[in-house]
Amino acid sequence: MLFRFLLGKVTMPTAWACSGFAMVGAKFGWLLNFDISSADYVHRVSAMLFIILTLVSIIYEVIRGVKNDQKYLAWSIIGKSGYQLFTLIMSLLLIITGAIIWICIEYDLSFVTFALLVHEYLSYVFLASIIWHIYKKSHALIWPKS
Repeated sequence: MLFRFLLGKVTMPTAWACSGFAMVGAKFGWLLNFDISSADYVHRVSAMLFIILTLVSIIYEVIRGVKNDQKYLAWSIIGKSGYQLFTLIMSLLLIITGAIIWICIEYDLSFVTFALLVHEYLSYVFLASIIWHIYKKSHALIWPKS
């Protein structure tokens, strides 16, 4: 029930994060009512869409680099400096560790365990950085002084 409610009310990144954190187990399983199989499905589909979005952004940045376009794109999710570079590095690390988890789950469990640990803690760091970035860039969260 809660799972269907969440899918109807939240955006893709939120569903992706909630589904991933719900798969952590007892700590955050309540987010999706301990429906781990549905959380896994939502996480994989959302991750696929995230990978496609990241790939399109990387291709767009490469095309801009070939054309020597120096315009700053504030809306772009990846870039050459600042938070956009941090987003690129974190996205690539999450994609690589997710691929290791998905591909190597049947072969080398020690490697998968390490990838799960890295993937989980990268998610926490990324979530905290997104909240910090929203706080710094959005003045809606700052209480008026007058």
